[in-house]
Amino acid sequence: MENHNTNTHKKPLPWSPSKSQVYTIYVKYNKKTIKDEITVIMAKHRKKTEDQVNNVRILLHPEFVSLVKFLGVPKGYYAPDGFFESPV
Repeated sequence: MENHNTNTHKKPLPWSPSKSQVYTIYVKYNKKTIKDEITVIMAKHRKKTEDQVNNVRILLHPEFVSLVKFLGVPKGYYAPDGFFESPV
């Protein structure tokens, strides 16, 4: 279990954020880079083409976890307990 005292000034990562939230969370990255990575992850996870997922606004939790694993936990945030655990 993570010691939350070290996270008093950090926000927990959202469980299933919108693309807009992700752009805000990963502000240090270029929006196009984030958008492209989200599209690839969503298409792979949902077994659809990149065009089919372009207008989807909400990332499912496993998709967001993939993005966080790829980019790392952004500055000012922490992964809450169970964030990286796979569902049973």
